[in-house]
Amino acid sequence: MTNMQKIKTAVIPVAGWGTRFLPITKTIPKEMLPLGNKPIILHVVEEVVASGIKNIIFVVSQHKQVIESFFTDNEMLDDYFEKIGAEKEVVNLKKITEIANFTFVYTKNPHGNSGALGAVRNLLANEPFVLVWSDEVILSKQKPRIKQCLEAFEKYNKPVISAVKIADPKKRSRYGMASLKDLADETEIKEISNIVEKPAFGTEPSEYATHGAYVLTPEIFTALDQIPENEEGEVALVDVINIMKEKTGLLAKIIPDGHYLDCGNPVEYLYSQVDYYANYSEYSAEVLEYFGKGVCKRF
Repeated sequence: MTNMQKIKTAVIPVAGWGTRFLPITKTIPKEMLPLGNKPIILHVVEEVVASGIKNIIFVVSQHKQVIESFFTDNEMLDDYFEKIGAEKEVVNLKKITEIANFTFVYTKNPHGNSGALGAVRNLLANEPFVLVWSDEVILSKQKPRIKQCLEAFEKYNKPVISAVKIADPKKRSRYGMASLKDLADETEIKEISNIVEKPAFGTEPSEYATHGAYVLTPEIFTALDQIPENEEGEVALVDVINIMKEKTGLLAKIIPDGHYLDCGNPVEYLYSQVDYYANYSEYSAEVLEYFGKGVCKRF
């Protein structure tokens, strides 16, 4: 097991095609769709930074250049806003580009949701890091979710995955559901025995999905080399993690009040938009009043 080091870097994979959102994702990356008045990816970046991490590596592909443009300066746009007296907008845009140190690398084989590992291997081969998905947000009234995972890692020196309770059993087949064991004197940190990816209804090992934010150590790269690609040339991250944990151990940090905003498919994205506007935006009162009128009808 790697000696514990302070985690300085977060990896955010953004190379997917977003096929479930076509045709809009032909030109606009799914991660750039709005959640409230900010793109989903900015919510994720802000959580990373609020957790004390300032170095962010985006794993991109050729069709995701919009994301790189969003997180880098646009002098022409700044000049335009300054000319029309909109200095406040210039300040706000610069805050986005200066919020962290951004690096962009291109995805490599194997593909699948473990593809980002191959792309960052040479950069992070000797240090622990955080990997966080770019199309979902988990909000907590306590410390940021990633911060809670980092504290669990620092306490036990083992890889950690954030865990949220999926109350609706019918939805558990969408996620990696974990088999958990209690730890002495812990209520929100559990040991992960196994993760079952998208279990059939009624077969899930618990009510907790472990996904979204992963605190990983370099042993993840060794585990990656042990799994052959499937017929589609993909390797699933859950398979890599299940091998890694045999050497490192693996913990779940339950986010007890975690409000899960899933933006990965159109229907859940719609629900997440409503949840966000109703609970976290300046328009909360109006949104709640609107839905209170029962205006959503089929015609």
